[in-house]
Amino acid sequence: MIKRFISLEWKGFTRSASFKMNLALKVLMLIGAFFMLLYALGLGVGAYYIIEELVDPEPFKIINKFIIFYFVGDLVFRYFLQKMPIVNIKPLLYLPLKKNQVVRFGINKTMVSFFNIWHAFFFIPFSIVLLIEGHDFINVLGWYLAMLALVYCNNFINIFVNNKDFAFYSVLAVVVVLMALMYYDVFDITQYTTPVFSAFYNQPYWAIIPLALAVLLYKMAFNYFRKNFYLDAGLAKKVAVAETDNMIWLDRFGSVSTFLKNDIKLIKRNKRSKMTLFMSFAFLFYGLLFFSRINRSL
Repeated sequence: MIKRFISLEWKGFTRSASFKMNLALKVLMLIGAFFMLLYALGLGVGAYYIIEELVDPEPFKIINKFIIFYFVGDLVFRYFLQKMPIVNIKPLLYLPLKKNQVVRFGINKTMVSFFNIWHAFFFIPFSIVLLIEGHDFINVLGWYLAMLALVYCNNFINIFVNNKDFAFYSVLAVVVVLMALMYYDVFDITQYTTPVFSAFYNQPYWAIIPLALAVLLYKMAFNYFRKNFYLDAGLAKKVAVAETDNMIWLDRFGSVSTFLKNDIKLIKRNKRSKMTLFMSFAFLFYGLLFFSRINRSL
């Protein structure tokens, strides 16, 4: 059955009307993925020694302190770039295949995607470095399994929040506020998260909790898509009430206003362009971080 699904995926790719364009994009994506894997591998090998030399003589302690932000960043990265199973499921609804098999294939495909594999290029070398530096094998194994389970938890969480902008931006706003409070020494969230990640190493049996959570989220994702496995139900595109925004305030720019209106509308419709705009605006205030430090030193 897996061979049949792979065959259908390959036929859908090669017989597409935009096959040449898709092929060119795939090649560019593979090149980008290759460099990302190299960076992750280099970071996994060198992070321990870089932190030990430049930051703290106990690198593993620093990793456990800030790894919460690693997983938050991973969730943000997935939200904007990772495709959801709905894209893979729809074309298979017309074929004589069992529902459970199609849904399971759609979800399992996300589990072997680049967004999960590239984490192994960091955590596996880093775990090997920990063993080389004298850390206990069982403890490192428990910590690694917990990190692996949390990666897949992010994968399944993204399935639920990917099309719910309000939920995602609410969580992102909370994270930004917590980071700001931590930076200005008001409230340090890592004081509560560091013992949790350290426990996965100190008491390896606690790794069973994130592993069980990953299995639970998998079952929830399966039941969610199995329940909405109909084109006229959950998998149908949501039809929103049409709203007209003439943006009359741009008319003062003359003939150029037409192009400005089109650009603004395109930005508003795509979440990647909205994220780029948001990040560009956020980086305008990047210098304030250094300004505040200069004030403190003075």
